[in-house]
Amino acid sequence: MLRVLLSALVLCLGASQGVAAGQQSKNHVVQIVSDYDNLRMYFKPKVLVIQPGDTVTWVNQAAKDHNIVSYPDGFPKGAQKLASPYLKMKGQEWKHTFGKKGTFEYHCIPHLPMGMHGTVIVGRHSAANEFHEPTAKEMQAYHTKLREFFDEEEFKYKPRKKRKAGGAKQHKKHAHK
Repeated sequence: MLRVLLSALVLCLGASQGVAAGQQSKNHVVQIVSDYDNLRMYFKPKVLVIQPGDTVTWVNQAAKDHNIVSYPDGFPKGAQKLASPYLKMKGQEWKHTFGKKGTFEYHCIPHLPMGMHGTVIVGRHSAANEFHEPTAKEMQAYHTKLREFFDEEEFKYKPRKKRKAGGAKQHKKHAHK
């Protein structure tokens, strides 16, 4: 009887390891919301926790121009930054597959002053020293994009350390899998 139980346990453990090893990547959806009644623009969910290899699809919910752009210092070193085209039509989508673990902070350039930003956490949060450090050329290109919509006085870029990202505790509290 003991031998039968042990054999069953070994089979179960082997099967669960096979499922984990062959685990399929997932597609997650983030809605791009234009809430005209309350004068709000936001990403829903604002914080998303996924695994490496998963894909996130952002879907525009209204005929309003939005994009998905990484902060220059808001993604892990060695990772690809987020840089979508403008999504102008209702139902228009943009996808990105995340291969590197860490924290990806992003926003919509035209609606950044309205607080339209979000975070994708891939596997785990990035430590402070794991974030990309932008070059002067990258910062200039980013500021040029901002100036397409804002005067220098209207909006000032805040480095990651000064942005109100809410910290890891807030991200964990609001995380969606």
